[in-house]
Amino acid sequence: MKALILRRRKLGLGSCKGIRDNSQTGLDFVRNDQLKPDTFVGVDMVFRWGCTSTVPVNNVVNTAQAIHKIGDKGGFRNDLMMCPETTNLVPKTVFTLDEALGMIGEGATLFVPKHHAQGKKVYLASTEEAMVAATHACGDGWYASIFIKKSAEYRVFVCQGRVVWVAQKTPGNPDDPAWNVAQGGRFDNTRWDEWPLTVVDAAIKAFNVSGLDFGGVDVMVDGMGRPYVIEINSAPSQTSPYRQACTAKAFDHIVENGKAHLGLNEGKMGWRYYIHPSI
Repeated sequence: MKALILRRRKLGLGSCKGIRDNSQTGLDFVRNDQLKPDTFVGVDMVFRWGCTSTVPVNNVVNTAQAIHKIGDKGGFRNDLMMCPETTNLVPKTVFTLDEALGMIGEGATLFVPKHHAQGKKVYLASTEEAMVAATHACGDGWYASIFIKKSAEYRVFVCQGRVVWVAQKTPGNPDDPAWNVAQGGRFDNTRWDEWPLTVVDAAIKAFNVSGLDFGGVDVMVDGMGRPYVIEINSAPSQTSPYRQACTAKAFDHIVENGKAHLGLNEGKMGWRYYIHPSI
């Protein structure tokens, strides 16, 4: 079976190269603005790397619908709040100024544009004047949530409902409201036997709401050790050779066996309960 990763310009070049170089099935990648008439000739499967362009292939990993769903970060936050399994796994979140003003006195409130990336354009506010200013700065469409002081943050790469790798974020500035590697800091790979299982469990539950076949779930932990899902990325950074190799194994598994949801490893304990069979 021939498979391609489809990516957008300025998105995932290094990640896709690393996955291609580690693939054992000949998995390659192509940019959506560099397609040729014969690009998809003989291609049986397409992996969407944050890209929703139309493709003439029926077997698609990560549908455009699912990518749009998690790309509307405010809308997806609402989906998580509406789902009984995940309603307690997201910070208290509101979508109107009146609701946000009602949270004055509960602590600082974080205002985020519903479409955002790389931790940019997020605003903390504690007064009515500051909240109004934050909504104007966010522009058309935003959500607001109680600001939770993080003790840790992780990215959990989930594929087919199982975990492929876990990395802990080390921020450039721990006082920043959004910890993002693009704004400084780094990802540190986490050993299997050191996976924070409450974080992993929260990531899988949120992933199952998304409709994705793979994605990087960002989960923060508060001072009491409680996990909160922040968002899911359909093109999560793969800067580490280890993460690239693991993702290539998971993608090769899909090429060889299909993309069906796998469920968890019943009868297993700890990290073995969650880990992807390719790993």
